[in-house]
Amino acid sequence: MNSRSFFKPGIRARLTIIILLISLIPLAFLGYQAYFNQKKFITEEVTASHLELSNTLAHGIYENLEFTRRLLNAIGELEAVKSLNPAVSEDFFNALMRHFAFFKLMYLIDSERNIIATTDAATKLPADWLYSKAIRRSYQGSLSEVVTSAEGMPFMTLESVIKSPERLGITGVLISEVNLSSIRDLLRNALKNSKSQGLVLDEAGSVIARSSEDSRTLNIPMSETIDSDLTRLRDIDGEPYLITAVSLKKFDFYQAPNWTIVLQIPERIAFDAIYKFRARIIRILSLTAVISIFLAILLARGFTAPLSNLINGARHISGGDFEHRILPMSSDEIGELTTTFDEMRVNLRSTKADLDYRILQLSTLYEVGKAISSELDFRKLQNMILEIVVKVVKAEKGSLMLLDDAEKNLTIGVAVGLSEEITRDTRLEIGESVAGWVVKNRRPLFAGNVETDPTFQSIKKKNIRTGTMMCVPLTAKDKILGTLNISRSEPDSFSEKDFELFVNLANQAAIAIDNARLYRYAVTDEMTRLYNHRYFQQRLDEEIQRADRYENHVSLIILDVDHFKRFNDTFGHPEGDRALKAVARLIEKNVREIDIPARYGGEEFVVICPEKNGEGSLIPAERIRTAIESFDFRINGEPVPLTVSLGVSCYPDAAKSKADLIQKADFALYYSKQHGRNQATLYNPVMNRNDG
Repeated sequence: MNSRSFFKPGIRARLTIIILLISLIPLAFLGYQAYFNQKKFITEEVTASHLELSNTLAHGIYENLEFTRRLLNAIGELEAVKSLNPAVSEDFFNALMRHFAFFKLMYLIDSERNIIATTDAATKLPADWLYSKAIRRSYQGSLSEVVTSAEGMPFMTLESVIKSPERLGITGVLISEVNLSSIRDLLRNALKNSKSQGLVLDEAGSVIARSSEDSRTLNIPMSETIDSDLTRLRDIDGEPYLITAVSLKKFDFYQAPNWTIVLQIPERIAFDAIYKFRARIIRILSLTAVISIFLAILLARGFTAPLSNLINGARHISGGDFEHRILPMSSDEIGELTTTFDEMRVNLRSTKADLDYRILQLSTLYEVGKAISSELDFRKLQNMILEIVVKVVKAEKGSLMLLDDAEKNLTIGVAVGLSEEITRDTRLEIGESVAGWVVKNRRPLFAGNVETDPTFQSIKKKNIRTGTMMCVPLTAKDKILGTLNISRSEPDSFSEKDFELFVNLANQAAIAIDNARLYRYAVTDEMTRLYNHRYFQQRLDEEIQRADRYENHVSLIILDVDHFKRFNDTFGHPEGDRALKAVARLIEKNVREIDIPARYGGEEFVVICPEKNGEGSLIPAERIRTAIESFDFRINGEPVPLTVSLGVSCYPDAAKSKADLIQKADFALYYSKQHGRNQATLYNPVMNRNDG
């Protein structure tokens, strides 16, 4: 919705707004006024009630404390206490505690700070107790801090100085620990019929008494209540309370403690009636709004429904829903406009589908290009390209074929859905079969149904299976690198758009293959196309470092073509080069993707086997030996046997350095050659160059 439509609502909306304003504004205003007047009135009433009750409680607390203080002073005037008579004083103290439950402990000390009479034999004078402070508290009426006992009962200490006329001075101090439960009882009796909660706090903010166990409080500094009463709304544990706090000091009581009386009531309880009133007002407003909206709909429906239908259809289109049909509700101009709008929807749906496919195609090409452009390892790149293409185009089978410039034929580099035998043995001349035809003519082939497509039928005249296929030449810088081929068993299951995407993917792949091929030429042997000696040395260093870092193994296979000098002397160097190329291809096809095959020099080859120990590396070594032995190598149509001898060594099991690893593998190779050739041997410490 744009700003123009927001500030200029439709007819139905305007009618609804006008009716709502006429009906709701007066009612809402009156309700608002009534609600806040009632809330103000209740607040004032609660505050006045709290202040009145605080005055009553303050006088009761003071009288309670003053009675206790006077009683203690009167006890100190008794002759038995003044004379510091231990036996008589102790009996009197015990009798007194039985009569007055608020006395928790009483004891008498002399001028030497010795306890001479007590109600508890375990009583000890506090270590920090001073005569000077006791005298000041006795004469000034000061109270000790309120302390909570182990049973959770608050108490305080009162002291009265004992004066003896005979000795003309202070002879001792009468000390009593006074239980403050009477203040709690006073508070609870005062609030037993009230919804308010009450607390009495000492000058440190600690709770002396509370009206109920669930009464919560907050820290109210004494300075806030000494000058004036505190009456305000505050949060306690996240819940709002109406709080009134009054200090005993405000009453000018003689020797009154710095205590604070707090009366509080949760806002939800205090304003319960007004909240119910507010809820009724809201229900009335809601009902009025519903009735107003219903009336507005009835008034506007007759002449706004066709417009609403058109607006609703436009919203579906603006939201990208092009499947929602817009049917006219009338035969007038609005109905004609609706029909035209629906035709536009159909055209937009077709355009959007095409744009979506183009965006998907561009996005896919970008992601594929980004993925394959950073990979320079030739074998990994081939697998990556084919996996991505098969996944994106949803093919069942696929292959990537590479063109050998020297021999002018196509071989399968990697394949999906094809047998290992077909992948290994397929070799096509330029112009032969579909891939050869595509290379020769430098143009792609798309056969929707291979059984009826005339071009496909003219190329491949036998072994035709049901399905659809696409074959595209891989071309970079006007040079044919090979072909990319995919197929499905169901006819016409690839569309023209699939073919267009496939061609674009092939173009991306050709550029990446060309880059990887150029890189490979820099690190590979020109004749065998395996990695060269320098790259082998570099990678062996890296794999040994990796084995050290991860406490793993790396093995090395060295192999040598048996009797190769005799082979060259017999058949000539060109045939020898061809034999070395064949051996290189067989090595490459019989090792893992992570293994690193290289030409070591002359007729010697090496294979680095990361993360394999010696016993494990004997398996690919034997696989290479068997593949070469069984390879049908021919010269002038006559079979010529080819065999190799292999040596295997492992780091760090058998060797402690790169040079040592190469030497131990060479020892094992020498052992194989000395013991019959055409075999693979794992290095053993008993082997050396002198074994015969």
